[in-house]
Amino acid sequence: MDIYQYEDFRAFLDDSFEEKRKTQPAADGKYTHRKLAAEAGFTNPGYFNDVVKGRRTLSDPAGEKLIAVFGLKANEAEYFRLLVAYGQGKDAEERQDIYQKLLFRRNRSSFVRLNPVNSKYYQDYHYPLVRSAIQVFEFRGDYEGLAKFIRPSIPVAILKKCVRDLCEWGLLKQDADGRYRPAHKNQEPAPSMGDLVKRLNREWVMQAADALFAFSKEERYIYSALLTVGAKTFKEIQTRIDKFREEIIELAKKEEKPDRVMQFNIQHFPRSHVKETK
Repeated sequence: MDIYQYEDFRAFLDDSFEEKRKTQPAADGKYTHRKLAAEAGFTNPGYFNDVVKGRRTLSDPAGEKLIAVFGLKANEAEYFRLLVAYGQGKDAEERQDIYQKLLFRRNRSSFVRLNPVNSKYYQDYHYPLVRSAIQVFEFRGDYEGLAKFIRPSIPVAILKKCVRDLCEWGLLKQDADGRYRPAHKNQEPAPSMGDLVKRLNREWVMQAADALFAFSKEERYIYSALLTVGAKTFKEIQTRIDKFREEIIELAKKEEKPDRVMQFNIQHFPRSHVKETK
């Protein structure tokens, strides 16, 4: 189990239990929540399952017992404590501070050295932007040209770092003729990268606001409206958005000769509380 792939301590606990259950020697019988409780010294055999399901919080003493049960090393144990604090925290500012600590520890872990794409790629919007631009631009080392191709232009120094890192992470490759290409056309985040992707999406949304003034209406399409709907219509809109998103993504995947990079946003979120019915 690689704890540094997780941002949800409950998911880590659940997967760790399953791993321990699968590796339990047959002679010892099936590994159960009751056996885990006995190892941890829990008086309630159902406590662990309640924590995993989110029905109960994980106390500090119980957390230390689980650290021992699952054999976490010192650095892993500290990461686990941060995961618990982040998952059970209520204050948004405090959770943000904890999340930065999680990223710091993850970036120092062997997980990132072995597979840095799972974190650093989603921490800086320049990486996916440069990677997409190279998919279109016939890039053979003309950093000045590639920097100008991207809108708005980015500093050459940042561009060079992005290309160097993307190559090191195996996301870019160089053909025999010198042209750089993405190693894979589509890059998907790992399931554990949820909060990183949220922050990246936030950056994309903020840049979309700037596009209103940076590009003419012939080059962009941005539309906003306030809708008044009920629960049934709300769900229907969500379903149609999902279907439309999938159609657009599939359409883009079929493109054989792309000549530009476009940012595609869909926004649909509440601007009021739900009215209570009497």
